[in-house]
Amino acid sequence: MNDHAAREEAIVTTALDLAEDRGVAGVTTAGLARRLGFTEAALYRYFPGKAAIIGAALQNVSERLFATMLLELMPEAVDQGQPVPFQLERHVERFMFRGGLLLELLLYAAGGREKELQRTAAEILREYANRVHAYFMQLRELHLIDAAPDPPELTRLWICHLLGGFVRCRLSGERWKPAQQDGFQAFLGQLKRPAPLPVSPAPDPAR
Repeated sequence: MNDHAAREEAIVTTALDLAEDRGVAGVTTAGLARRLGFTEAALYRYFPGKAAIIGAALQNVSERLFATMLLELMPEAVDQGQPVPFQLERHVERFMFRGGLLLELLLYAAGGREKELQRTAAEILREYANRVHAYFMQLRELHLIDAAPDPPELTRLWICHLLGGFVRCRLSGERWKPAQQDGFQAFLGQLKRPAPLPVSPAPDPAR
């Protein structure tokens, strides 16, 4: 990694630290420069402004999540001791990284006025929805979940639970524990694995 890339990474990491401490709105270029030990003008050699820094931070955290999804949402592992509820609980707990910072960044970006930042948030959410949809499709194709509701509807319900639960806890001041919310258990109730078909007894050769 060259010096320029190393500086960019340090800026993004520091922005994530500040966002975790003060909220995304509390991240400023002046505060970043001060914590990094160089001038605000020097910061602009790496990023044109706060929106670009937040966008890079959002990409950083989402890439971490996408990498873990490959290892945790595996339909082929359901019959190897990793049932669907276990996989989804382990996955949703990943969103608690840095106190739910990925969701906070997404909501900040989507609700702001910076068009490029809005596009970044929309692309990340779209990519996440595509991956979740593919997971539910595989589960249905392998007959590991019930056929209804269908994968597109399951994907919408999952994202609504995720974002809605996060916002509700933020507004109420509750600690966000996604896997312990009623909505999570209700969602799991819709993924009932079909009961195995009864096996007919083999005919008695003596008859």
